[in-house]
Amino acid sequence: MTQRITAERSADWQESPRATLEAVRSWPTSKARQWTIDTVAVASQDAAIQAIVASGSAVRDVPNCDDLDLVLVYHKCRPSLPRPPIGVDLQQHEESEVPQKLANGHDFLSWAVRFGQPLFEREQWWTRLRDDWNDRLSLPSVTEARRRAARAQQLYQEMRSLGDHDAAKENYLSMLTHRARAALSDASVLPQSRPELAEQLRGVGEQKLADQLAEALAHRYD
Repeated sequence: MTQRITAERSADWQESPRATLEAVRSWPTSKARQWTIDTVAVASQDAAIQAIVASGSAVRDVPNCDDLDLVLVYHKCRPSLPRPPIGVDLQQHEESEVPQKLANGHDFLSWAVRFGQPLFEREQWWTRLRDDWNDRLSLPSVTEARRRAARAQQLYQEMRSLGDHDAAKENYLSMLTHRARAALSDASVLPQSRPELAEQLRGVGEQKLADQLAEALAHRYD
């Protein structure tokens, strides 16, 4: 049976979101900021775009911003946009498919519904979606998170054996991140952004994994 969570409204939730970039607390790069500004401007002129929502560590109150996760929802015609720069992870979804994806426990979309901040929405499209789904989101799949962790571990070992220490470090961090998400979902806790996972892990008694993740993150920003 699919695990469900009881929603608590985020302190950052806004009754009437505006087309604004103020919700982004930190930007991974200046190119990421400019690309997002340009894309929001395009959305205001393209009637097919229903919403652009920012999520990830960039919209959370955390010391470091890993990247900017963006969800773009469109009606029928997928917009043609310039390739996002490094630091922007863009997912585009056709509006009629979004409810079914949420029902199936789509990680990226579920996180955006709970914690994301709309940068643009047409006729409160995202606000209405969030009101409809915020209380019945599924937890991320434990099985899928463990599968991703195993794959990251394999890549970590391969990169380490090749002497590619930077790639090995990133895959090690990815492995720990997926393990953390699996542990939290298993404890019926919705994972937050990566910089917040260690504290969440300590809250469910996963002290060793919390320490490993915190140390890996600290070394990443050395």
